[in-house]
Amino acid sequence: MSDDVRNRLAGRAAVLKLETITPYFGSLERDPVHPSAYYLVVDGIGGSSYLLYLALAAAPTSSIFHKALLIGRMRRVNGPEVVINATPFGSFDRQNIEWFASRIETAFLPRPQGSRTEIVVRGDAVAAFEVFRATNKRSGKNVAALAGDNHAGIWAAIRAGWRRGWTSIAELPAGSTSETIRAHAACSRFVVNVSGLERGEPALKAAEQVHERIRQARAALKISGAFEFEVALPAASAADLESCLEWLKARGHAAQLVSPAEVMGDLEDAAAVVRQQHATLSLRYGGEGDAWIATAAKATLGRVSIWVRNSEEAALVAESLMP
Repeated sequence: MSDDVRNRLAGRAAVLKLETITPYFGSLERDPVHPSAYYLVVDGIGGSSYLLYLALAAAPTSSIFHKALLIGRMRRVNGPEVVINATPFGSFDRQNIEWFASRIETAFLPRPQGSRTEIVVRGDAVAAFEVFRATNKRSGKNVAALAGDNHAGIWAAIRAGWRRGWTSIAELPAGSTSETIRAHAACSRFVVNVSGLERGEPALKAAEQVHERIRQARAALKISGAFEFEVALPAASAADLESCLEWLKARGHAAQLVSPAEVMGDLEDAAAVVRQQHATLSLRYGGEGDAWIATAAKATLGRVSIWVRNSEEAALVAESLMP
């Protein structure tokens, strides 16, 4: 099973002119236990979404989705009988989404950004992955990152067939409780916003406390793997950023990203200091235009995380950031 096979199947299916279902061939995967059985996400009538299990009649039912609904039995011309079952697979079917991503294809799960250039989209994950795919096709770069509901992001990645990796980001206020954090524990990055607190040590101590609670929550839920920590600060100069990152690192809570509300002074100096601390500068795009994007790309040498408000802004930023 490869993307080439999936694309060829999608091309052949286009001539069928299907009216009551919309298949997403990027989601097509073999069953991990029964290699002659396959899973495929489809949309049905009225906006419903299902995960189809397609198998030979002689094959057992899915070992993962035990309460699937039998859709029908059919036989190809001069071929064996095939059985199709369906499992609800909308963006709110959280357990089914988790099972698919963890037991069938883990490539759909979010992962840390690392040092790659990134565009963070809030909201419409489906439209965001269309932008990410277009950017990847044009430039060969993966800029995929989403802020919001982690399950909705995984669901959109599955439907889009996005197996190249993406970052799932949870935004947490200072003072976030363990209960609040647990709801977002499977994300691959946590942004702790201390920009409204007293500058310096009081704000950094608040960020440190939330970071420790994130570690504890993930350990309690047995979530393995690395995650990233981003601290959102008030307006800061290059010297302020260096001081904050060094303080957190010295106390065992190193931040992989830092997002000042405003960069005071020269952006190149600020970006250089952040890189020296082995971190990434995170910036918020507010519709400033191509010149702002070009300046940010040059100052950060391409190691940057740019947040946008919607998929339309993501496309604009990607066009200038990845020409």
